[in-house]
Amino acid sequence: MFSSWMDWLSALRPTPFVMSNKKFRLKTTIGQEISRGSVVMLFYVDIVRLTEIENRYGDTAAKRILLRFEKVLAQAAKQIFEIKGKLLAIQKLWGDDFAIYVAFPKGCEEEDFRLLSISFQHQVELMLNHHIMNFIREEMRLHVGYASIPGIDIVKEMYTSVKHAVHMAKYGLTSDKYTYVSQFHRLLNNESVHMLYMPIVSLRDGEPLGWEALARGPEDSPFYSPATLFSYAEETDTVFRLEHICRKRALEQVRFLKPNQKLFINLDPRSIDDPYILRGDVTNMLEELGLAPSNVVFEITERHAISNYAVFRKIIEEYRKKGYLIAVDDAGAGYSSLESIAEIYPDFIKLDMSLIRNIDMDSIKQALLETFVQFADKVKCKIIAEGIETERELETLIELGVSYGQGYYLGKPKKGLTLVDGNAMNFIRVTQDKLRGMDSYKDAYDTPEVAEILTKAVCVERDTKVRQVHQIFEQNQRVESIIILEQDKPVGLLMRTALYRTLGGQYGIPLYYERSVAQIMNKNPLIVRTTDKIDDVARRAMARDTYHLYDVVIICDETGKYLGIVTVQNLLDKMTTIKLELATFANPLTGLPGNVRIEREVIDRMKHGVDFTVIYCDLDKFKYFNDQHGFEVGDQIISRTAQMLRECIRDYGNKTDFIGHIGGDDFIMITTPDRVHLITDYIISTFSTYFADIMSKCSRAGENPPSLTMSMAGVYYRKGSFQSVEAIAERAASIKKIAKKSTTTNYISDAILQQQTVSI
Repeated sequence: MFSSWMDWLSALRPTPFVMSNKKFRLKTTIGQEISRGSVVMLFYVDIVRLTEIENRYGDTAAKRILLRFEKVLAQAAKQIFEIKGKLLAIQKLWGDDFAIYVAFPKGCEEEDFRLLSISFQHQVELMLNHHIMNFIREEMRLHVGYASIPGIDIVKEMYTSVKHAVHMAKYGLTSDKYTYVSQFHRLLNNESVHMLYMPIVSLRDGEPLGWEALARGPEDSPFYSPATLFSYAEETDTVFRLEHICRKRALEQVRFLKPNQKLFINLDPRSIDDPYILRGDVTNMLEELGLAPSNVVFEITERHAISNYAVFRKIIEEYRKKGYLIAVDDAGAGYSSLESIAEIYPDFIKLDMSLIRNIDMDSIKQALLETFVQFADKVKCKIIAEGIETERELETLIELGVSYGQGYYLGKPKKGLTLVDGNAMNFIRVTQDKLRGMDSYKDAYDTPEVAEILTKAVCVERDTKVRQVHQIFEQNQRVESIIILEQDKPVGLLMRTALYRTLGGQYGIPLYYERSVAQIMNKNPLIVRTTDKIDDVARRAMARDTYHLYDVVIICDETGKYLGIVTVQNLLDKMTTIKLELATFANPLTGLPGNVRIEREVIDRMKHGVDFTVIYCDLDKFKYFNDQHGFEVGDQIISRTAQMLRECIRDYGNKTDFIGHIGGDDFIMITTPDRVHLITDYIISTFSTYFADIMSKCSRAGENPPSLTMSMAGVYYRKGSFQSVEAIAERAASIKKIAKKSTTTNYISDAILQQQTVSI
């Protein structure tokens, strides 16, 4: 360590001071100083309003001022900067703009450079005005700014440091703005940006689709707010550099993603061609983590208009070829959201919070969002609603069929990939259960197992060369998919279209042809068990990314061993057949299954050998209301009864419970024995509330109508207790006769043959 500044200066090798435009020599000089451990600073200086002086006093006066300026610049630089450093060179940039390069010993502080700049500005202005006072009548003022040269890429830094110093110079060395700009550039140099992560939630089950990475500056600085952070980036023309830092920081969390989760990263249209992403570094990192580029979604922000869609679209295609997904952010609030959607075919459309705020009270917004949902469904992309802040907004979005959402109600931005708010997750599930209430009778027995439509596919081991896989596709034009196995268990999937897309790229064949298929396979295919139901598999298949929407579904046994595949086409065909069958045998008034389905349901349960209870429900005095007030009131009573039974099963039954409509005013419920009393107690206690308005209307008309009630008869089945459906039906009918003797809603079970009645 040097004992004094003079000791340090004397130890430095003498370097001649030059007025130079020779970048190579200057680069060498700077490099030598940095290699010795010095800190090299660039000081930028120019004359304020020299053009105005030229217009007022003429070209000759301006030239004289510039000549004097060059002389005093050199003198003042030696006087001021060599107090603490070593003057390396003065470079004329253009016109009256100069760059002064000075080497300082390590240990100099930011404040040292600012004070030196102020002293230098004062000295040059003093000397210059003294020399020119004889031929102009006003004092000249200077702009001065400074920036460091780290020494990593000196030629590039000589350019960027000038830009940095120019930005600082225009604010004035003693202004607050100058201080802030200086802090901002220091933030960029140190990459002092951290990320918070906000969950994006499935509005179907409350599970996180992924997280959006949101940039923040240092917490104890004015740049913590992203608005301020990017505002200074705009002002100092450093948007690309800031976004590059943000992307690197965001990807630090990608290692915590599960294979089916995604990281959403903002991408400004002006900095989209980031080589850090496009050259393959990120792809390699994802591969090492067992993830794929489809785990990363780039959000094209709408803060700025896209000026050239042709070029922009080509770059987007490069992202797609690598497997990344694309989202259009702030749709509905940007410059050209609809044009962006039409031009780049996004995988996700993120609706701006201005469309979501108070949507529960705004019918116009609801109609607009409904249109977006229908549009997204047709073009095979997903809607993400931003800015959800209330329970009612969330409920409305679920009812409108929006796929995903984010907002403070679902989860605030936090460090790390935090979970969705528990209350919000529960609310989503409860709301979805309500919406599925009309289909609550559909259970595990309604649709067959996926094994029924299983087919075989070509399989290869994971070390098989891409060349060999390509040959299989070429020789078998009907083969659309190949399963990649490891010890008889599926570890990946390769579709024909995905292979051709990969090999069709500029470097596809030379890069991948002799590599193993594991390098390009889909590492996260949809894998299901043979016992999974077709409707559930179809739902999961159609919830996949657009990129993988039509990939086959792999079927395994309970040990994970590969058995076969099912195509999306076969799934949809089977689902269509099932829906047609359900519609054929359903009651047209209530939509509930009729006698054919009821009989099949009972037979299936008897065949499986499970214990169950049949509850036969019959409305009492229904004929009076139907005869006195016509079929409209009769239909209303029947419909409300069906609604009551659905809500009862939803809240107190099991997912496997069944509701059927025998016909007229007769219904049937099938549940497990442990749920019987919960279900019947609910009906007994709430039955009258479902028909209070009808009874009130009759009373106002001067009638004295009989009470509308329900008689319920329960038949308990355990393996072997009944030999046929007819035997169960006969038993239920005999018990129902006993139940109907009561004048109140009641339930009688064959297990105890004891009336359990509550007056209503």
